[in-house]
Order: sequence, then structure tokens, then C-alpha cells
Amino acid sequence: MQVGFTLDFRNAPDRRRPWKEFWEDGLWLMGEAEAMGFDALLIQEHFFTEDGYAPSMPIFLTLLAERTRRARIGAYLYILPLQNPARIAQETAVLDHLCGGRLDVTVGIGHRAAEYTAFGLNPRTRPSRMEEALEVLRLAWTGEPFDFDGRHFQYRGVQVQPAPLQRPHPPLWGGATTPVAAERAGRHGMHLHGVSADPAVPGAYREALAAAGHDPGAFRVSNPWSVTVTDEDPEEVWRRNRELYFYRWDFYRRIRQEMGDPDLAYGLEPSPEQYRDNELIGDAPRVLAGLEPLVRGLELTDLVLFGPASGIDARGEGYASLKRFADQVLPTLKSW
Repeated sequence: MQVGFTLDFRNAPDRRRPWKEFWEDGLWLMGEAEAMGFDALLIQEHFFTEDGYAPSMPIFLTLLAERTRRARIGAYLYILPLQNPARIAQETAVLDHLCGGRLDVTVGIGHRAAEYTAFGLNPRTRPSRMEEALEVLRLAWTGEPFDFDGRHFQYRGVQVQPAPLQRPHPPLWGGATTPVAAERAGRHGMHLHGVSADPAVPGAYREALAAAGHDPGAFRVSNPWSVTVTDEDPEEVWRRNRELYFYRWDFYRRIRQEMGDPDLAYGLEPSPEQYRDNELIGDAPRVLAGLEPLVRGLELTDLVLFGPASGIDARGEGYASLKRFADQVLPTLKSW
């Protein structure tokens, strides 16, 4: 099993810190994760939030390309229907060269209506824009001139140079919170970054892979978890940080409700106490016991550790938990 690490870079208004200082702490923690043996460092993408939730993924990826040497770096994820896919192909090709071929690219449909309306797009066009954009992305990554005549995107004689360093292109992952999105990832022959504990999500993915003629055994499946490794009483950690955990999780409930999407299959409910099960807190044996049935049941090849919630000190409590995870949990996970 491979294990990645991600941060959301949310600088909440009620505890705001100077932006550069805030970002540097997060990038420092990602560098520490590489030194601790994590396999991948993943940057998220959102736009126009009050807390600046990861608003400029290519800049963060460029900084990681310069500051790291071994770990893979990746988009987690590009909201592809919002973008010009030929531009994304060009951007990721350049990033792939800058990091020496360590780039992974994850794309998804997005689940925030405000982002679509801010870009002048109808959220109802998400599926059709996604299908076209995936076709364009692969055409553009060839490095050869191409034409495309779709409902949403049109190109004549467009050529992306340089082509990506990795051939035929960087590993392509599909983000999915529902079986429908997982089916799309399988049909297009992408690896799967699932964001759900519902077995129907990886199930739909593997069925779609097989139906499209792909060998499911040749593809990777991941899922993220928020984990705090501590020798403290888990309930004391929860009580100390529960408002921060609520801030993390309630964002997803609200934006999915606005879009009309189903809640994530993590038991999301609008109160701190009802989000308790979304946070796996405890010592290493307790964490491993909590993760193992999920990893086995979903047949994961990868796990993504969700870094400390906004408001938890990255260089203090956040680092301490990460170090315990790396020393006491990571070796066992990698053996699974």
C-alpha cells in the first residue's frame, strides 16, 4: 500500500494568520511528510471561499516540485469542467518536467455550485463538460496538433508543447464521491481517488473498468481519512478540537446540499458531536484497528492522510500527530 498526505490550506477568518506565514507552515509540514516516508503529497483545489481554501493549486505544486525530491506530487483534484482542458494539459506538462516526472493528476467534477456560477457556467452541465474535457486532455497530452469539435470545447490545430515528461502522460486519477462518478473513472481507465466509505463507490469503479476492457488489478484505488495519532485520551482531543473538526466537515455538507448532491458517506450531520465518527483519534493500535476493516473492505491500494484541521498548529499538534503516524502506523500500512 502507498500512503499520501494532503492539506486543505484553509485560513479561517476567525483565526486568520498572515497568508505567507500560514502557507509556509503547510508547505513545511508537507516537506516533513516526505522526509517521514509518505509516498505522495497532494494539493486540493477550490475557488472563492472566505478562508482561501487552496485557491491556486499550480503554484503550490510548483513550490513542492522545488522543495521535494522523492515523493510524488499531485493535484487532488483539478475541477476539470471549470477549466480549459487544453490549458490544464499544458500546465501539467510543464509541472511534470519541473518535478522530474513525479506528477500525478487527479480530475473531478466538483461539488460546489458557487464555483460554477462564478465562472459563468451552469452546474447542470458538469457531466457533459467533464466527458469532453477528458477527451481533450488526452489529445492535448500527445504533444501533436489536434482538432476537437464538441458542445463545450472547440479546437483547431492546437498543439501542447512540451508534452509531459511521463509518457503517454502523468498517471490520471478520477475523484469520486458517488458510484456515478466512480463509474466514469473506470470507463475512462483512470485510477480512483474515492472519497466515500460506501463500498458501492469502488464497486461501481471496478465493474466499469472490467466493462471497458481494463484489468481492474492494474489500477489503484485510494480513500482519505482524517487521523490523529496521540497518546492522549481520544475524547479529550475531540473535545479540544471539536469546533475545528466541525468547521472542516460542515463545509462539505453545505456545498453538496447547495449543489443537490448526496451527502458524503461519512455520516455527515450538522453538529460537532455527530461528526465524531469522521475523526479517527487514538494511539497506533487503535488507529490501525480502525483502518484495517475499511482498507480491506474497500480493497484499497492507497490511503490518503488528511492533515490537521484548520486552526490546529501545523508545527505543534499537527506535526506531533504526523510524526507518530509516520513512526507507528505508516510501516504497518505499507505492508498491507
